[in-house]
Amino acid sequence: MTLADYLVSKGLKPASFARQVGVAASTVTRILDGSRRPTLDVAVKIVRATSGEVSFEELAAVAKNEREAA
Repeated sequence: MTLADYLVSKGLKPASFARQVGVAASTVTRILDGSRRPTLDVAVKIVRATSGEVSFEELAAVAKNEREAA
């Protein structure tokens, strides 16, 4: 599941999810819009916060898509 899909399914706004994860709201927003790749630390936090519903593979795909678009 993508991070965007997860947020929609849980009725969460990026800022509230960011607080839950312990990162800046801008970090989540930039990951969502593809302008930033999640660091390993942030990816771990996202996977844990979503109980694995958003996977490392999905987060890696976001990073891969960003590189291919450049």
